[in-house]
Amino acid sequence: MTQAVRELTLRGVPIWLLRQYLEQLGASEIEPPSPGPTDPDAVVSPDGAMSGDGWTVLWRTEQRPMHPRLPTKMDEHFFVFIAESEQALESLIDRFMLKAQRGGG
Repeated sequence: MTQAVRELTLRGVPIWLLRQYLEQLGASEIEPPSPGPTDPDAVVSPDGAMSGDGWTVLWRTEQRPMHPRLPTKMDEHFFVFIAESEQALESLIDRFMLKAQRGGG
């Protein structure tokens, strides 16, 4: 059986809050794998990984300038969701985004 994979980028949401959302969906923290799915060039290891029932999510975070003339930076998170099927993946991402897109979780 082929696994379903989807990439997702989120900006400006703290990673601790996104991790909390994943925990509410039934995930627990796992050791991030060696470079691979989150980096096609196999150069950068994921910053974090969590796994739930039939799915895994890996991510890395980078800080991006908010404005070229200001020192303020914003976190940009690159997620890779992996699930047993396309249907399971769609359900997972829909439930995750319901939390991630609303202010205050």
